[in-house]
This record gives sequence, structure tokens and C-alpha cells, in this order.
Amino acid sequence: MKRYLKSVFALTLICAVIGIALAATNMITLPIIKVNEAAAVQEMLEVVMPGGTGFEIVETENLTLPGTVTEVYCETGGGYVFKLETSGYASGMVILCGVDKNGLVTGAACMSSGETLGYEKTYGNNLVKRTLNSIDSVDTVASATKTTSGYKNAVKDALNAASVLNKSVKGGA
Repeated sequence: MKRYLKSVFALTLICAVIGIALAATNMITLPIIKVNEAAAVQEMLEVVMPGGTGFEIVETENLTLPGTVTEVYCETGGGYVFKLETSGYASGMVILCGVDKNGLVTGAACMSSGETLGYEKTYGNNLVKRTLNSIDSVDTVASATKTTSGYKNAVKDALNAASVLNKSVKGGA
């Protein structure tokens, strides 16, 4: 029985020490991770809204936006960048889409995906300067129709959300 208790105590002590070490590592690296994530988002904002000078997060609690919209950034020139989470062949595809004040797509890029992206990785380039009415005319990619359809639908949601935001700003809401 003593031998059993020694083994349990030793394993418990090892787990506790490792748990404390992991917690300390997390405490040290979390601020660094947050800074790197913010820098990556800033870089992507500039990719999907070329020439954008400043971005601020928009509070959207009082607005009815499509369910794929997870964050909205307002560009000082009047455009918006939308962070969207959608699914194609697999779920969890995160896309950033820029929409200028005239309702044209300025850029779209996939930030992360659970899929093996090939041509779809640059698919957003096909959607630049498109409006809500012209998105459907962009061809889907053969062998990736679910992914590119999900991508196009997310960009449509961004354009719809931009319309809602523009109306709320003009309406003074």
C-alpha cells in the first residue's frame, strides 16, 4: 500500500509541477501572442483595404448583421472591413473582406481555414471591385465549389452588412 501511495504522490507532484510551469509559460507568452495577433490582423486589414489609413473596431450590438460577421472595422475614409466566419467544405474558414464607401469590394483574403487551400487562397482577388449584384458572376473553382461558394456567400454578407452600416450612419442610429 505504501508503494502505491508513493507512486500516486510522485505522479501528482509531477503533474502539479508541470501544470505550474505551463501556467507560468502561458502568463509570460500571452501578451506576446496578443501583440502578434493584433499585428497580423492589422497587416490583413491593409491587404483587403489597400490605402486604408486607420481602422477602428465598430460596436455592432444594436445592428442586425449577417451571422457570419464576427467583427467590423471602420476605415477613416469611410469603408469597412468585415471579419467573417463561414464554412466551405469544412467549417471555420475566417475571411476578411474590405468594402469601400461606394459598396465595392476592395479586397478579400482568407485568414485561416481548416481546409487545404490551393487556388482558393487567392480567390478573393477575383471579387475585387464587385458589388452585391455582380458577385454571382464570378466563377467557382472546380473541385472546390463548396469552399468558393462559401467564400462568395461570406463576401455577399459583408456587402449586406456594409449596406446596413451605411444606412445606420446616414439615419443617425
